[in-house]
Amino acid sequence: LERPSPGPMATITTPQPPPSRHRARIDARTIREAVPDNPYVAYHAPRYAMLLSKLRELHRPGGSILDVGRSPLTDMIAHELDGRVDTLGLQPDSITSTGKHFQFELNDTQREDTWRSDLPKYDTIVFAEVLEHIHTAPTLVLAFLETLLEPDGLIVLQTPNAVALHKRMQMLAGKNPYELFREDISMPGHYREYTRSELLGFAEHCGFDTIHFTFGNYFDYRYRGHGHGQSVRPKPATFNWIYRLLPGFLKPGITMVLRRRPVESRVR
Repeated sequence: LERPSPGPMATITTPQPPPSRHRARIDARTIREAVPDNPYVAYHAPRYAMLLSKLRELHRPGGSILDVGRSPLTDMIAHELDGRVDTLGLQPDSITSTGKHFQFELNDTQREDTWRSDLPKYDTIVFAEVLEHIHTAPTLVLAFLETLLEPDGLIVLQTPNAVALHKRMQMLAGKNPYELFREDISMPGHYREYTRSELLGFAEHCGFDTIHFTFGNYFDYRYRGHGHGQSVRPKPATFNWIYRLLPGFLKPGITMVLRRRPVESRVR
């Protein structure tokens, strides 16, 4: 399943790194400037920056990487890690500017006989802001992704926090905080969001060790609600400040890193 489209696909144009082993780390401002007038990218820019920092921390040089759902983030990952990034999504198999793209619908993980068995193995899989758009059990999706991992491989997973503060407040006001199913199935909304305990349970069930878990304040609410084609003018930063002050379990985002557990160490 692809990430929801952030508008027309944009190639991330970033300055060429200096001839040094150390390059400046990309930040939210740099990301917004690289993809101007794109409300989706502006809203997610802090999340992109946080994810790229985590990948630089975890991913070994030269290791293979798969990004689930090709998007502008794919180009950022390739630039930051200075290497090839393959992708998985709905489009037909093809060669891309960052590597190879493989076609697979993650909702088809409901039947194991439909799983692709001809794909490479990867050291790191980026599974960011996709899980909530899938109407299949997360345990089946994670079980499939595990087949694409090298031994001791990692999945970096990001997904919204189902019980963030603004959703609790909407519930108290008698409003449903979750969107309706969309009529256009090519642009799926959020079928289901998850809590910390649910996600940790899925990981344990599928034989992963959770080596990192954090609640994040990494959506820029100044850009929320901008439609495609609109001028991206920041709104007041009220929600950003509120979320900075809240305890973790009320923050809007979740990031976790799962390590594939050796088969011999799993409880039978």
